[in-house]
Amino acid sequence: MERRCFFHLWRKNHLPFANTPSSLQPMAVLDLSRIYDHRFDKIPSTVKTRIWSEIAHYILEDASRLRNNKKPITILDPACGDGEFLNGCVDKASSLYGCDLRARHNHLHPSIEFYQGFFQDSPIKTNYDLIWVSNLLEHLPDPETVQDFLLHCKSSLSKNGILTIMGPNIKYCANQYWDFADHLLPLSHLTVLEHLASAGLKTIACTPRFLPYSFRSRLPTHPILTKIYLQTKFAWPVLGKQFLIRAIKP
Repeated sequence: MERRCFFHLWRKNHLPFANTPSSLQPMAVLDLSRIYDHRFDKIPSTVKTRIWSEIAHYILEDASRLRNNKKPITILDPACGDGEFLNGCVDKASSLYGCDLRARHNHLHPSIEFYQGFFQDSPIKTNYDLIWVSNLLEHLPDPETVQDFLLHCKSSLSKNGILTIMGPNIKYCANQYWDFADHLLPLSHLTVLEHLASAGLKTIACTPRFLPYSFRSRLPTHPILTKIYLQTKFAWPVLGKQFLIRAIKP
């Protein structure tokens, strides 16, 4: 899955480098575009699109079930990247919103409203039936930043809104967890459950092993096989390296 690194802009905005000796100031930051080009250079975009279409369908069905069969209408991806998830929701929800630090307008369907920047600073103010957070928390610099992010998610949920979080589970991918240059925090599903409790959110479902670790893993790339993987669940205990956690406002 695409990884998003927020630390370089966060530290620029929050750390007092103006008063720091030049010898201690950072000389450079990660170039995310180059990192992602390297990371996904052998993966055709059509393959990612097919996989994410099936993942989006599953996540929306899961959210509907947890909302007493009420389909989510307003959906936010606060770190949408190239918009694979939101693009997969275009025919399934009426109001889609995405945020990202990079300019991703050209990757998103025209019906998706996009804000470039931190979602906490977005001028788009609405209550969301579903907030989808994918492969983000492990890129934040410290637990306090995770709390700030989750609190903003909590305040942005609708009355019956669902916060769905997916991310690599270090309990099941410890040998590969640090193979990505933009991973900063070690997180398991248990760690995230405590973060959610601290933010005043109630966990209603937790799947410790959901998807494989990344597109380098053995997730079937044919849409039918991907659909079978998601629906049958028999391979999750073997191939699943990412958690899937759903939470609500109590």
